[in-house]
Amino acid sequence: MASTSKTKFSSHAIAGILILALSGAAIYLLPYLKWTYYDALLQAFNLDNTQLGVLMGIFGALSMIFYAPGGWMADRFSARKLLTISLAGTGVLGAWFATFTGFGAQVVIYAGWGVLTTLTFWASMVKACRGLGPSEQQGRLFGFLEGGRGVLSAVIAFATLALFTNLGQGVEGLRATIIAMVIICFVAAVCIWLFLKDPESSTVDEPAHQKASGKDIATVLKMPSIWLIAIVIICCYSVYLGSTFLTPYFTTVIGVTAALAAGLAIVRSYIVQFLCGPTGGIIADKTHSISKTIIGCYLIMVVSLVAMLLLPADPGIMVPLVIIMIVLCAGIFAMRGIYFATVDEVGVPFNVTGTAVGVVSVIGFLPDVFMNVIYGGFLDASPGAGGYKMIFITMLGFCVVGTIAAILLHKNIQKQKALKAADADHSAAAKAEA
Repeated sequence: MASTSKTKFSSHAIAGILILALSGAAIYLLPYLKWTYYDALLQAFNLDNTQLGVLMGIFGALSMIFYAPGGWMADRFSARKLLTISLAGTGVLGAWFATFTGFGAQVVIYAGWGVLTTLTFWASMVKACRGLGPSEQQGRLFGFLEGGRGVLSAVIAFATLALFTNLGQGVEGLRATIIAMVIICFVAAVCIWLFLKDPESSTVDEPAHQKASGKDIATVLKMPSIWLIAIVIICCYSVYLGSTFLTPYFTTVIGVTAALAAGLAIVRSYIVQFLCGPTGGIIADKTHSISKTIIGCYLIMVVSLVAMLLLPADPGIMVPLVIIMIVLCAGIFAMRGIYFATVDEVGVPFNVTGTAVGVVSVIGFLPDVFMNVIYGGFLDASPGAGGYKMIFITMLGFCVVGTIAAILLHKNIQKQKALKAADADHSAAAKAEA
């Protein structure tokens, strides 16, 4: 156990959170450029909606494949080195991307980003964050990491949007935006290399290299709660991917400018993340139930999507639509900040946490493989408001399924708690009789 106060972060932890937050923001800017610059990407690369969906599907497929191996690598190699490789590699591919390559080269680039953001980055970032403090600080460490990623992403996004706007919102503006993001990746790589220390076993409550047996892993895979968590995450993530199509919805259906739509996307994707990521954790701690908080988040999302479907797609109601969008994304990001914490709530042993998170990540982030293609196909098959209505209906369906899974998960957790309490009472009674 570290000697650091249980209530205050050490200077090392504060610096680590800032560096990891910058890295977590920087590495996803390029792969998810379509969130903010959807129409500009289609124009600059001469793509249609389905092709862009295919590229994102390739990125998602490679990400899915390498989540589990990434956990293995994070346990065996230096997080500092792996994170540096990830950021620098992403920057190199981004520099190639800025030349506006053909579709074949874009496939290679998105595949490379899929590998770099998972095999050498995701698990390493999580492990590095966990190593910044003892168990009493884990909630705040990850909460501030999520919030920090949000605010830094917003600052970067607004700065690059200003650059894009000043250069005419066209091809050259997009090129300059991509180059700026490449530079940020390289800066983050340098910061990781120079200032981040690898996690030490003294900062956590259990041995850093304790290995799980095959029996332990099999036990985790047999836990119904693990699969319910996976359903909760896959549904939330599918809704999250659908929300990225709100940018072209505001431009093509509501009729706002590309710059205004990009600004709304930044608020939706980054500002709301900064505010609601930590808030979800605070509410979960106050209510002493992560699963119950997730149910509340899903209900917020259901109400928002029903309102979105009932309102006419008319420029005159842009303000109500923006409010609904913010409320919807508040539910999404509040849940994103806490859904992996359910692994602890269901009682997964620490030494098989990586296995549990790996299984949940592979399933939970599976929508990266196919949902962008499905959503893009809706728009190509039914351009305009009709295609977006299909997207919103699909998102609502996922919310309903996710709500049911969250309720079942909560009941399962309550049952486990009741059994533990009964066992504790039985043990106490046995001792009293003895």
